[in-house]
Amino acid sequence: MVPWLAAGAAALFAIRLVLFAALHLVPGGVHPVRHAVSDYAASPQPRTRRLATAASWSMAGAWVVLGAAVLADSAVSGAMAQPGLWMLVLGAVLALMPLVPTDLPDAPTTLRGRVHLLMAIAWFTITYSEIGPMRRMLGGSALAGAVSALGAIAAVGLAALIISRLVPALRTRTFGISERVFILAVTLAPLLLAIGLAAG
Repeated sequence: MVPWLAAGAAALFAIRLVLFAALHLVPGGVHPVRHAVSDYAASPQPRTRRLATAASWSMAGAWVVLGAAVLADSAVSGAMAQPGLWMLVLGAVLALMPLVPTDLPDAPTTLRGRVHLLMAIAWFTITYSEIGPMRRMLGGSALAGAVSALGAIAAVGLAALIISRLVPALRTRTFGISERVFILAVTLAPLLLAIGLAAG
């Protein structure tokens, strides 16, 4: 059952990557450098909002199915089962995020926007914390090395993202790019784990 679940997760992560790329090709009033990825879900263009929702829900499904694969794997036990549970939590967070869209840059701050920000922080924190366990699950394979490299890229992207958030002069210059680098890295890493588990 584990290989089938992992293959399903890999397919969903791949779909997420395609939808993520499509968001940057469909006109929606969102700039890839100046704006956050969350802004796609609050775009004035209905097609962009639908695409953003599909991207988030495909990622949510991918994490849930990958978490189920990890928990069903007989080789995973004890403390190593905990990352599988966090994957399920990630799935729930990502499924809910489109229902609580962010505030657009020029709009007043709302309670809904604050809740969205907290959910985004939870998503980024939990996702980044999963990199190490995912690498260990892959043992000494080449995929483990690739996940480790993606972890380093994610760390750089996350650091740049935080600095860009705190320094107003950088917010419209580096925030969007650094966030997209981080998201790409933490999407590819679980995709590689799913491929590794599917290959068995």
